[in-house]
Amino acid sequence: MENISVNNLTDSTNSSLPRNIKVALAKEVLTQEKNIEIAKEKFAEIVKDLEQKKQKEVINATGTVLHTNLGRSPNNISFSGRYTNVEYDLKNFKRGIRNEYLSSSLSSFLGCEEVTFVNNNASSLYLSLRAMAKSYEFKNVIISRGEIIEIGGSYRLPEIIQETGLQMIEVGTTNKTNLNDYTKALKDFPNSIILKVHRSNYSISGFTEEVSIKELSEIKENYETVLIHDLGSGLVVDRKFLEINHIDIFNNETSVQDSLDDGSDLVMFSGDKLFGSVQSGIIAGKSKLIENIKNYSLFRTYRCSPLTLFELQETATSYINKDELNIPFWHLISQSYQSLGRRIKNIVSESSFEFDIQEGTSLIGGGTLPGVTMKSPVLLIKEVASSSLLNILLKNNIPIIPHFYKKRICIDLRSVFEDQDKIIKTCLNKL
Repeated sequence: MENISVNNLTDSTNSSLPRNIKVALAKEVLTQEKNIEIAKEKFAEIVKDLEQKKQKEVINATGTVLHTNLGRSPNNISFSGRYTNVEYDLKNFKRGIRNEYLSSSLSSFLGCEEVTFVNNNASSLYLSLRAMAKSYEFKNVIISRGEIIEIGGSYRLPEIIQETGLQMIEVGTTNKTNLNDYTKALKDFPNSIILKVHRSNYSISGFTEEVSIKELSEIKENYETVLIHDLGSGLVVDRKFLEINHIDIFNNETSVQDSLDDGSDLVMFSGDKLFGSVQSGIIAGKSKLIENIKNYSLFRTYRCSPLTLFELQETATSYINKDELNIPFWHLISQSYQSLGRRIKNIVSESSFEFDIQEGTSLIGGGTLPGVTMKSPVLLIKEVASSSLLNILLKNNIPIIPHFYKKRICIDLRSVFEDQDKIIKTCLNKL
């Protein structure tokens, strides 16, 4: 039987993958398949599949602004990748304190004593609980049954708490928890932390009751405990900015500043959600507690890279300077219905395919504001072989990710930047 060499199989398919990678794949195919034509088919399929999995820029036309599968919050990356004074004192010509400026400036903006940073918000909760248990000998965590969450990636709150060595004390019911439930638990289980958790990806409506941070703060002092608020979403933007830009979907969302003002000892939130920066976890609150977390033995294993700290600094500066529209997330959210409509009309102005422009609903996404939507005009493309059109969109030089609405491809510009409109227009004109 005729054989094919590794080099010939490697060269049988055009691909941008490094040659060494293709050679390795070719060798693997040839160990399993001796038929030349079948080997070529398998090799081409494997190469194509791997090439599509390379991380690259895409256009998010789904209308979900914080799309978890597409990287959540978009960013204007400012970091050059070169050396920085991340841990160097330029004044005294010696080793300095890590991210001292960022901590100081963000603490001032949020109105808290201290801030620290870790690689994601799950780390924020885990490290905080571990550090509190070690420093103050807490044994339990008291939490409402209505806040025992599971989010994407198999993150289950009870399992995180179990890993900290603390016992989880559930109070109330799924839909109703009152102040007496917490008070009784504090009496029955001394040395307990109070934990309140943001319901990141679901909501409870109807016959409901929950206890506010302000109410919990009033009872915590009597039991010498710590009140931790896992806020998750991280709303810090000035309410005046929301009013000026006619954004009302955050009216019922607790901000980080609200939680701190109402008495939380520690508030933790994601850097890549409503804060609008890179993936990270931000912990704000009492300096004594923050120092305990930073001095905890495991803290170093979860700390942020210089790149992350630099980008958090840039985002924080935009908030401090009242330049919120410089933050990509807030730029997208603030786009008016009318401006999005004009952009859609420009995209289809030279198109020959059949389409409709209808009122649609965009999502914030990313585990924030469950059930809350924004009105946006959307482009619905008539069923002209939707599967082939989807293939064209996904195979574009910069892939375009739409979503489906009643089996029709839907383009929602709420999550698309203006300079990407031309790319979408060019791609659609291929139809």
